[in-house]
Parts: sequence; structure tokens; C-alpha cells
Amino acid sequence: MNKREKMKQGSIRFSKFSMVGLLNAVVDIGVLNLFLWLQPTREPGLLLLYNGVALVLANANSYVWNTMWTFRGRSEHGLRQTTLFVLQAVLNIAVSSGIFWALIHPLLTDTDIPAYLVGNVAKIISVLVASTMSFFLMRYLVFSRKRWFKGRL
Repeated sequence: MNKREKMKQGSIRFSKFSMVGLLNAVVDIGVLNLFLWLQPTREPGLLLLYNGVALVLANANSYVWNTMWTFRGRSEHGLRQTTLFVLQAVLNIAVSSGIFWALIHPLLTDTDIPAYLVGNVAKIISVLVASTMSFFLMRYLVFSRKRWFKGRL
């Protein structure tokens, strides 16, 4: 495959990943807002729990769509890829939750800004950062044709 074809394939893959990312964001933000609608809170710990549930559901959605569509030609559905995907998802959840917490905690405890506004702005920022990280991990580690962990996974 020449350089131009590789660039085209990479662009198509990134476009697919971006579309899946938008769907994941809908799941992620939608679940968070559903919790905020059903049980409004200004408690940072409870809001962090809402965020965690939303992230787990968004990562499950990500696994399905990325293995079946975005990285279909590279998806093996084996122990190695599943383990690497789970590790990537755990890192995604940790990074996203850390950013989310760092943004919501001072705003909820020190201001009167509505919780839904604080939660949604923090969610959008954390999703953008964690999703960018996830793309590179999935592209170059989870669904890579190179075997970084030969014989280990």
C-alpha cells in the first residue's frame, strides 16, 4: 500500500472513529443527564458516580462499534484485543473521571452554578480529552497489526 492509500485509509478510519465517538458522547452525556434529571444533586461524589456509570456504558458501546465497524479489518475478538481494549477503557475512565472531578469539585462546592451546567461542561471537556487519547491507544495498540506484547497476551 502506497503512502496516499495509507493516508486515505487512516482518514476513513479516523472518520469512523469520530462518528462512533459522537455516538459514545451521546450515550455518555445522555446517561449523565438522565441521572441528573431523575436525581438532581450538587454532591460531587454522587455526580462522579453518575459519570462513572455513563463512562462504562459509553465504553461498552465503543467496544461494539469499534470492533464491528471502525477497526473491523483488524478486529480479532480474542483475549489479547479484549484485554487491551479493557485496559484502554479503564485508562479512559480514569482520565475522564479525573478531569471531570477536577472541574466539578471546586465549581459545585464554591459556587452556585447549576449542577447540570457544571456537569455538562465538565463532561464535554473530559470526553474530548479522553476520546483523543483512546483513538491513539486503539489505533496503535489495541487494533494494531504490530504485536507489542508478543506471547504475553
